[in-house]
Amino acid sequence: MHEYVPYVACDDARAAIRWYCHVFAATCIEFIADGPVHVAHAELLSGEARFFVSSVYPEQQLHAAHTLPTTSSAVVVVCGAIDDPLERALASGATLLRPVEPDRSAKIRDPFGHVWILYQTGLQT
Repeated sequence: MHEYVPYVACDDARAAIRWYCHVFAATCIEFIADGPVHVAHAELLSGEARFFVSSVYPEQQLHAAHTLPTTSSAVVVVCGAIDDPLERALASGATLLRPVEPDRSAKIRDPFGHVWILYQTGLQT
């Protein structure tokens, strides 16, 4: 069995963890500090999905996404309804890259430079 887990590096990983917990209703289930400022590793859980967050480590080729004008990847967040997380994201500093489309998906760039596609499963009535 294979599992693919997104791992995002952020200049201010502690602020990013708070943002992701708020926006995606995630819980930080593992936190490993690297001194008083940096985060060596954090595991966040949102529903059954998990993703990792760390500070940037240029020596390990982990750079801050916000320093680049574009990105070569995006993380897809599959959820029952996208309205609440999208509203929280936009109210908390995310940039709307693509508004909600008929298939109930939207694209945002978080304040740390990472691109997320919110994708709603099923039809909400």
